Amino acid sequence: MTRSGSRFRRSADCREVLGLATDYLEEALPARRRRRFDSHLAECAGCLGYLEQMRATINALGCLGADDIPERVLRGLCGSFLGAGAGAGAGAGAGPDSGRPPVAKSGQ
Repeated sequence: MTRSGSRFRRSADCREVLGLATDYLEEALPARRRRRFDSHLAECAGCLGYLEQMRATINALGCLGADDIPERVLRGLCGSFLGAGAGAGAGAGAGPDSGRPPVAKSGQ
């Protein structure tokens, strides 16, 4: 539950967190937005759990290189992730230019 006096409803904060999670993990958020993000995480176990799952996935799969994942598997995963939003076509244009998820280059 959010603190009283918050300018945003919890659902709006949660949607914002989900939309900014990658930038947060890559430390690409401006300082003010990162503070708001951290404040929300301190209050919302659901979003904190989501972020912890993202970190665990990155740690488990981050060692894979682009050549380690068959193209068919990448297409299936991208389709699943991009199609997971609300409504049909919610993920259209949401990924990188190629539509492929970012993966570490071999040797990284």
